Amino acid sequence: MIQQRITLKSIKSNLRYSILMSLTTEEKFTKFMRSKFEEVAQEEYLTMSDGTLIRVLQSSAPQETKTSFTVLFMSGWGSVVQGWDDVLMEATHYFDIVYMESREKGSCKHVKNSRNDLDRLSSDIREIIEQLKLKKEKLILFSSSFGALQAAHGLAYDKYEAFLTLLIGVSPKIELPFLTRYLIPWGPPIFLTIFKPVSRFWIKRSKSEDAEQAAKYLRVLEEADARKWKSVAKHVVFSKFWDVYEKVDDPVLIIGMEKDKYHEIKHIKKIAKLMKNSAYLDMGTNKKTHSSEMINVLREQVDRIKKT
Repeated sequence: MIQQRITLKSIKSNLRYSILMSLTTEEKFTKFMRSKFEEVAQEEYLTMSDGTLIRVLQSSAPQETKTSFTVLFMSGWGSVVQGWDDVLMEATHYFDIVYMESREKGSCKHVKNSRNDLDRLSSDIREIIEQLKLKKEKLILFSSSFGALQAAHGLAYDKYEAFLTLLIGVSPKIELPFLTRYLIPWGPPIFLTIFKPVSRFWIKRSKSEDAEQAAKYLRVLEEADARKWKSVAKHVVFSKFWDVYEKVDDPVLIIGMEKDKYHEIKHIKKIAKLMKNSAYLDMGTNKKTHSSEMINVLREQVDRIKKT
């Protein structure tokens, strides 16, 4: 009987492996990839001043390798934790981490009085910093894409300060296919599902440097909460936010990706020029910014600032 159980388990394992090997990069990411960071982090929901609940994941670095800094991590529009796993797991060796999920993400628990404009989104960052008692002189804001816009907005309007802010793939606007730019904020939520084929084609054809990046964006699309996307999108998708970046005078490291199709390099370089106290570094590809190499860059930048 025991032997039979072992055999059945072995068959199931081999079958799973065979299926995995037959899948494309996109399918592997969507169906099988699980976040290592979510396994080691502690989950908590923090209540914002308007009653909205924001999901945060927290981890502490081991005593023998930790620095004195905390990294507050803000990802892009709808991004899932799995897409940043390599970065997060490398960071756990050296930094305490607070990973927050903003209001367009499925984890957010909206209430009747939830406000979802950019001012409210950056206020969430401030309130998380206050609730967790994060000290500005030991705080690193690590942000990407839409998360970078939120982080920059809070700096621009003096909601918080940080030792260093990283803005990766920063943009003056939210990138969406032409039709969905209008349908997501103003149409019924079902429109997001109806027009997914258009969005999938746009991502694969025009906005991805490789299959891995496409897989990440397609997973975001598949897991999108249409109502939450709608509630945030109507406040941000028709605006350009050059003025936000122009107001920031805090120390900022801007990360560009010359080969990335989604985050336009001309916009990133223009933003770098607008910001008074910024440094610019090109990482070449989106894949590199999502790799453990990103934490090497962060540690080098921290050491450089500490020496000045």
